Amino acid sequence: MPVTSMEIKRALSEKHCKDFFLTEVKNGSTYFPPPGGLHILDGLAIKISWTAPCFTGYEIKVSRSDFLRDAKFFTYEALVNELYIVCPKGMIDRNELPDNIGLMYYDAESKKIITKKKATYRKVEYSADMLLYIIFYRLDSDRYPFCQDKQEYFKAYLANKRNNRQMAAQFRSKLIEENARLEAELEKIKRDAKDLSEIEPVLKVLAKHRILSIWGAEHMAKELDKRLSRSCNFDLKDVLHEARYVANALEQMERAANQQTDTEVLK
Repeated sequence: MPVTSMEIKRALSEKHCKDFFLTEVKNGSTYFPPPGGLHILDGLAIKISWTAPCFTGYEIKVSRSDFLRDAKFFTYEALVNELYIVCPKGMIDRNELPDNIGLMYYDAESKKIITKKKATYRKVEYSADMLLYIIFYRLDSDRYPFCQDKQEYFKAYLANKRNNRQMAAQFRSKLIEENARLEAELEKIKRDAKDLSEIEPVLKVLAKHRILSIWGAEHMAKELDKRLSRSCNFDLKDVLHEARYVANALEQMERAANQQTDTEVLK
């Protein structure tokens, strides 16, 4: 696909995201052209600085034939501190330009601007007519961004609308997929909650016999298996304790009975 001037303008706007950037900037009124004729910069970046202001002008060339037949950009030097030619990568050689004019390439793959040759900075007297044009007509720069006229703007709008439609379709598909995933997770949570309610009585028994553990299910399973694997289903220590208690009680009863018998004999 051939590179369009719109693509290059967008890349330049991103490059100058911290500057005041406009496209199709005239050096005066169309109806009352300034002395020397009306010129139109494809792009103009104004660095916002009181101490080191810089007006950078851009002439965009997307075809070799356009570059060879149109040399009017040489007359733009008086309007800006730095002037650059911007073209698709490799279309123009740096040696084809005067020393003071810079060269930038547009890389279609990365959609970035690459400086191939630095422009010479020159002090200029800024055009009052161009500044008045910017104030009068371009302070609402987002009216037709990157476009020279309404026709170019609406062509870009329709192309962008198609892109938005494709993006919406992709987003809808992704949204449906994500919704299905969340519904599946919700069903799993419901099943887990139901399973938990069903085993709640078992958990109470485990708690009663102190088999529940903070170490997790694996530890509880081992403990339960250990207790169920015994030859008898009760703890021998507990039985021994109970037997001693009974034996002690019987001894006390026997002593009490003997004391009562001795008392009766004495009488």
